[in-house]
Amino acid sequence: MDKVTDRYFTIQTSPVEPDSDGLPTCRIELAGSFDIGARVELRAALLAAAETGARILVDLSRVRFIDSESLSALSAGYLAAERAGLSFRLTGAVGIVRRVITVIGLDHLTDAPR
Repeated sequence: MDKVTDRYFTIQTSPVEPDSDGLPTCRIELAGSFDIGARVELRAALLAAAETGARILVDLSRVRFIDSESLSALSAGYLAAERAGLSFRLTGAVGIVRRVITVIGLDHLTDAPR
């Protein structure tokens, strides 16, 4: 399990494992505040996940804040997954994070609200 930890954000990438439906999945759990200082690490983690050949699931349930730079990293990860023919989903976004994702038009990548 790869883990990048900074004072205000954490990116944790789990090994590729079959999900509940048996498909290989690379799960990336984000926590904290994602601003320009998180962009490089987030983008690198997402691009590396796209190279695994597994579908990508980004868990945003513990993200308190996300800015345009980190949203750009999410978009880059999505595009890399799409080019590789992989599924890319965002899950767990709540509050302002969910609202921002909706406003910029990435809500088609999110799970239905619970």
